[in-house]
Amino acid sequence: MTDLVKTFSKHVEVVGRKQGLAKVFNDVLRMGICSFHRVNIQSRLTEKDEANEALYVETIKPYTKEELTELAKALGVLQVNVLKNPYSDILGDYFTLHITRGQNGQFFTPDPVCEFMAAITHGDKDKKGARVFDPACGSGRMLLAAAKNSPDNFFFGADNDLTCARMATLNFFLNGLRGEVAWMNSLSNEWYGGWQVNVNGLGIVPIEKEQSYSWHNGALEQKENKPNGGEQFTLF
Repeated sequence: MTDLVKTFSKHVEVVGRKQGLAKVFNDVLRMGICSFHRVNIQSRLTEKDEANEALYVETIKPYTKEELTELAKALGVLQVNVLKNPYSDILGDYFTLHITRGQNGQFFTPDPVCEFMAAITHGDKDKKGARVFDPACGSGRMLLAAAKNSPDNFFFGADNDLTCARMATLNFFLNGLRGEVAWMNSLSNEWYGGWQVNVNGLGIVPIEKEQSYSWHNGALEQKENKPNGGEQFTLF
């Protein structure tokens, strides 16, 4: 476990002893996604999205000022990690070590394997405009590895687990990936929710299925709904 993972863990667990670790971890993710909403960033906090603001207020309501300070510090650790270890996955590491502990088979692919798979699937570092898709993305680490290898593409991750979809969304934003994350069942095409990240400007925006470039009407193959006309790669 790296020092930054330990620091992140310390801030979350101080609050988690009282509120419950899984709840606190998910609330950190929601706080991050709400904080980095595109309206907040592009307006420099002079404008607000009402639905986003309501979700943020609902999320922080159960916590004391001291607890919120700890959660804000946890989010700060994530931002420091991007500067020191770009394209790494503190969230996924913490999730598997402290939240699921492998429950339901949720052990994420090790980073070296992710990097190897990204290299053999999409090894041309000069390629731009491709669509890179992971239908069971977990915390998004396979897509982070693909972006580390070739960042100027459009990335799409989907996962049936809401916590995983939130982790991937935050990882996309913090590491500068442009794309979408869907909370959905990739086998049945059931859509539950999603986010566009760094599309039409920096920031995160919640989307419905009809607004998704990559999964409009549940058909990834519908090229007219995809940004960029480049080649598509699927990572497993």
